[in-house]
Amino acid sequence: MVIYLDTGDVAQIEKYIRHEHIGGVTTNPSLCKQSGVKDYRSYAKTVLGMVGGKDVSFEVLADDDETMQRQAIEIASWGKNVYVKIPCYHTDGTLTEPLIRKLDAAGVRMNVTALMDNKTISNTILTLTNNDHILSVFAGRIADTGMYPRSHMLLTRKRKKSAHRVLWASARQILDYTTAKETCDIITLSPALIAKLPLQGKSLRQYSIATCRQFHADGKGIEF
Repeated sequence: MVIYLDTGDVAQIEKYIRHEHIGGVTTNPSLCKQSGVKDYRSYAKTVLGMVGGKDVSFEVLADDDETMQRQAIEIASWGKNVYVKIPCYHTDGTLTEPLIRKLDAAGVRMNVTALMDNKTISNTILTLTNNDHILSVFAGRIADTGMYPRSHMLLTRKRKKSAHRVLWASARQILDYTTAKETCDIITLSPALIAKLPLQGKSLRQYSIATCRQFHADGKGIEF
């Protein structure tokens, strides 16, 4: 399973892009906003210059089909390693399936994003042909609702076309990485989670001792 670094921060991309497990980068408008991105084209050029040919997903910013299509075609032209992120819904709650169908026919490689409910997942797969696309199922947000996302991932894997890849999005913990290996081709991890990857296999006894030491050290200087 491949890990994509999920961030809008170019400093974090520079820090982690050469990590042995990192196969690409994903961004979204929220992450870009958090990182203070103002000029999208300039930002994308910077990112593409850093990733060395690894996959990158850039999302359209518009909400109407005409502008989204124009942005998607331009974004796709930025590089052979670029996937265009298309949200599965417009902001008014209507599906973006007609646009996805047009872009698919035009040969645009897409990362269809924010997929959660099974019906939308199934309909999106039916809309796409066997071109190279990524299906980003927001497992972390599904889990936020109290539902276990594994069944959604398995359904996506079962129904997808052979050239499609299933992505576990919005991971919340390293356990998601372990679980995703059973169901997905890709997982997105934030810089904070990538920093925790070395904890895999750590002795729980040693981790417990280290935690107690941390609490004791942090308590120094607090008057009792």
